[in-house]
Amino acid sequence: MTFGAAAFLLATLAAIIPVILHLINRQQAKELPFPTLRFLRLSVEKTRRRRRLQDLLLMFLRMAVLVFIAVGLAKPTLTSLAALMGGGAATAVAIVLDNSGSMSVNDEGRPRMETALRAVEQILNQLQVGDQVALFVTCGPNFPEEGKFDRSHEKVRQLIGILQGSFERADLSAEIEAARRLILQSDAPNRSVFVVSDFQTVSFPELSKEHPGGPGTEEPSKTGPSGTAEAQSSQTTEQAPGPGRELSEEERRTLRRIPVVMVDCGRNPRPNVGIVNVEAVTPVPVARVPVYTTVSLLNASSVPQQRAVTLFANGVKAFEGPAINLPPGEVVPYQFQFTFREGGIQRCEVRLVGEDGSPVDDRWYFSMEIDMGVPVAIVVPQVHEIPFLDESFYLENALLAAGGGLRVNKILASQLGAEPLERYKVIFCVNIPALTGEALGRLSRFVDSGGTVFWICGADVDPTSYNQMAEESGGLLLPTRLVQVRDARQATGRDSFRVSWIDPEHPVLRLFTEPASLYQSVLIYRHIQVASEEGEGGRVLARLDDGEPILVEKRSGRGTVLFWGSSAHLGWTNFPLRPIFLPLMARLTFELAGTQERRYQVAAGRPIVIPFEDQIPPRVAEILPPSGAVIRKELKPDGEAVLREFRYSDTHQPGFYVVRLLEGVTPRQMTFAVNFHPDEVRPEKIDRKALEEHLAPSPVVWAENPEDLSSTFRYLREGTSLWEFFLLLVLVGLVCETFVSNFFTPKQERPPLAAEPLRRLRRMPETLVSR
Repeated sequence: MTFGAAAFLLATLAAIIPVILHLINRQQAKELPFPTLRFLRLSVEKTRRRRRLQDLLLMFLRMAVLVFIAVGLAKPTLTSLAALMGGGAATAVAIVLDNSGSMSVNDEGRPRMETALRAVEQILNQLQVGDQVALFVTCGPNFPEEGKFDRSHEKVRQLIGILQGSFERADLSAEIEAARRLILQSDAPNRSVFVVSDFQTVSFPELSKEHPGGPGTEEPSKTGPSGTAEAQSSQTTEQAPGPGRELSEEERRTLRRIPVVMVDCGRNPRPNVGIVNVEAVTPVPVARVPVYTTVSLLNASSVPQQRAVTLFANGVKAFEGPAINLPPGEVVPYQFQFTFREGGIQRCEVRLVGEDGSPVDDRWYFSMEIDMGVPVAIVVPQVHEIPFLDESFYLENALLAAGGGLRVNKILASQLGAEPLERYKVIFCVNIPALTGEALGRLSRFVDSGGTVFWICGADVDPTSYNQMAEESGGLLLPTRLVQVRDARQATGRDSFRVSWIDPEHPVLRLFTEPASLYQSVLIYRHIQVASEEGEGGRVLARLDDGEPILVEKRSGRGTVLFWGSSAHLGWTNFPLRPIFLPLMARLTFELAGTQERRYQVAAGRPIVIPFEDQIPPRVAEILPPSGAVIRKELKPDGEAVLREFRYSDTHQPGFYVVRLLEGVTPRQMTFAVNFHPDEVRPEKIDRKALEEHLAPSPVVWAENPEDLSSTFRYLREGTSLWEFFLLLVLVGLVCETFVSNFFTPKQERPPLAAEPLRRLRRMPETLVSR
């Protein structure tokens, strides 16, 4: 405890005044013997002892009142946290500045980030020359000045001059822990940690598991200028204990004297609506096919709002819809559909119409790879004048019915050797004789380089010739060995076999497993039996009711081959006439062509990761960030024999990142969409009591006003004023003194004025009688 006006403590000497008065009142008068009163001596002795105790109690109460008045005038303060800012002694301060996405919210007329930067400047202005200060920033790229003590304060001032709000999610728990461990290494007598934030619940993942994260859920990381990920704590490993080491008992005792000052910049935010997710789904990613889109909107305010959505594709407005009602605190889906008119990489941006509390969460980016039409070839033995007589008649019409998503070209088997097959994604070989010569070589190279061949049987398919063709191709062209032509009537005496099972794990076939009548109504009159022994390498996708495989798939080289054991016309099966035929063949073709929807997106601050799996890794990568600059990197394994993945972590700015993997076996280009972290839209604040328990044993101080920290600095410098407490004691003492004094004062009993005349009147007759 300290005193702001210690001279007033001399006034405590006034406490002797009641003592002097007490001694004066105790002066005894000269005793004179009076025989008549000798019988009262015993009663007076008892009363004197009780009176003496009462006088002592009153004396002590009056002394206490005078002492309390003197101490209160001396301005006493509680100094358990005093002298922590200034006061002449050396000071060390660690500042944790939250620049996450929620700090861009407009609060009390200005962005929270602006209020936070002003608060940091106030803290710096309280420091003296030579005091130590370190700055920890929660998000964005690492700077050399972060997490290191600076005695000149200039580097920290320069850093806050260029800092801006980010689009990322913060991990305040980790930053506060790093700051406390750094401050323990300082030998300054006055030490403290300041945390400037809006204290969202999502910023303390250790205290709340309610919102684990949005897209790209890797742990928050800071990145250096080169774009490689590195933990924030790596900046301070030479100065502070490792974050994984438990604090010693001595360090925990030291933390009891190091307060953590919380500067809350989240007070009265402007009503805000943010986009937390966008789902765009299409049956097949080709032009002129509808894209069904759902935009999830979160009303982060306490009042209902109305917002509309627009969509831009490659900079051109593709959709604009009406406003919808958004109840407070709820996520509402906004659904619509649109189509792409052209193929290629489509860069899409969803925008909220109008202004609200935060502009950074009003946009969402996503990209889609759209084809103008998948090139497909159908190889036939001959072309009939009557189209219906072609073996591929039903197949061709099923593929053409895919709404322009497939571009079908019919080729004669005799022309296959001269056809440039590399321009096709899928080649259907429908009832053609076994290939030889140049045609065999071209088709084998097509499969080996990643193409897909789909064999469909018929009368011209000879099992022996096909097996010989497969051997000449090195096993590339067939998924399994063919056995013989099998007729249902000859094999079982029945008119047909029936398809009784399809693979429920296949990405396309699983869509047709219910109801079972879709595939069980397919009848097979004749088919080519295939070997089903284990070890053939093929995967059976469909079986007949007697267990024989009818559809087999196999990965060959870098491509795929499939074998349908029956025909695509009406001679061997009723398959082309069944409802399952058209959608199954169309979807299966899109799947085999590799045109299933692929979207690449991450949250801001999360790394872009591209695994190489079993492929030969590229040697060079080019990255085109939203800024338009071209970043070229040589890919070299780091301590490993083979490079297993590509990782790029400088994703702090939302937008589109184009990644080109060059100088590899197969060059690749992918477009990643980086978005504002959706968790930052959620307004829930951390419970203060839970946070104080989490930071124990450090005392926690909450600043009253982030725009004016003078009262907080005064509290840290002077401590807690006890003037009000001592004033209360004075009032209590005066009340008690008055009560006790009145209670102990003897009361003299006097008869009522009307009683005496009445007694005299009553005695008057007795007097007269006696006379």
